[in-house]
Amino acid sequence: MSGDASLIDQPFKRLFNQLNDPVVEFELDDGEPIIVETNEAFADTFAPETDSLVDEPLNDLIVPADRYREAETFDRRTESGESNAAVVERVTVDGPRQFVYRGVPCGDDYGFAIYTDVTQKLRRERHLDVLQRVLRHNLRNDLNIVLGLADEIATDADSERIAAAATSIKETAEGLTRLSEEAKVVQQVLGETTALKPIPVAAPVADAVADCRQRFPEATITADTPSDLRVRADSNLGLVVETLLDNAIRHNTTADSEATVSVTTTEAGSVELTVADNGPGIPPTEREVVTGDADITPLTHGSGLGLWLVRWITDGYGGDLAIETPPSGGTVVRIFLDAAADADSDVAAANDTAADAEN
Repeated sequence: MSGDASLIDQPFKRLFNQLNDPVVEFELDDGEPIIVETNEAFADTFAPETDSLVDEPLNDLIVPADRYREAETFDRRTESGESNAAVVERVTVDGPRQFVYRGVPCGDDYGFAIYTDVTQKLRRERHLDVLQRVLRHNLRNDLNIVLGLADEIATDADSERIAAAATSIKETAEGLTRLSEEAKVVQQVLGETTALKPIPVAAPVADAVADCRQRFPEATITADTPSDLRVRADSNLGLVVETLLDNAIRHNTTADSEATVSVTTTEAGSVELTVADNGPGIPPTEREVVTGDADITPLTHGSGLGLWLVRWITDGYGGDLAIETPPSGGTVVRIFLDAAADADSDVAAANDTAADAEN
């Protein structure tokens, strides 16, 4: 479909018509978007039985009655030369559906709108959210019952065998409780938008070390962190260090558990954050799955979510993760992050100042 006033050049028209997402070119007539041209996907999605959509009011065709005010706000932004991006509901041949809408002004009173259908994606995310919430809630409540009964059995047991079995039940239930809490943290972290900025490494390391020393007073935890090193990261950097220290101490079966955090600069100019311990070491299958050297299978997927959380946060920073088990024993986890340049620090400081002025 095409109109005489279309701004699309011939090379782009081929691309325009081959896109799977619905795309429409429109002209603003007294602030109202009027269709100039659409691609085939737009026609199939919104009006497959209509011979021509040219000169049709766009909003009348696809905007639900209760969303007109929202659409008019987008139109005013387009008229002012501003782009639009939002998740919207629009009326299709299959009923109301959700789209990622991107509106781009082009010249005087012209614009393009692209609609990416995310209905199934959003529905799946909502279902998964409900599933996770119900599972975590029920799991936590049931495990509290198991823990309480295991304590009673261990206390009142007439034999060492029964007491040992009750203790084993309690330890297993506590592990499942931690896994549930880890899942909650993972969901929160993965739901955040990563906004990288210069982060002084010393502060989150110090906070993580202090927290773990309080929770594991029997362990020896040391840190060697230069105060002047910055990396491109976000507030989850402390969570990375805390998670690695928690793993290092919690799973350490030695009499005197130790963990050390160190931060250095590599020859390539990146920053290496290392957490080393004197524990039994991480099994090769678990190491290789988390680092990506082996595929996930029903039998090889790791025993917890801590290392996965570290991996996913590190990936979000554009960093690398390495896990080693030296011949001398223990585990060494290395994270390589981009160092923050002085210019980055200046920009971040300016942004923080501007944010403070707005608040």
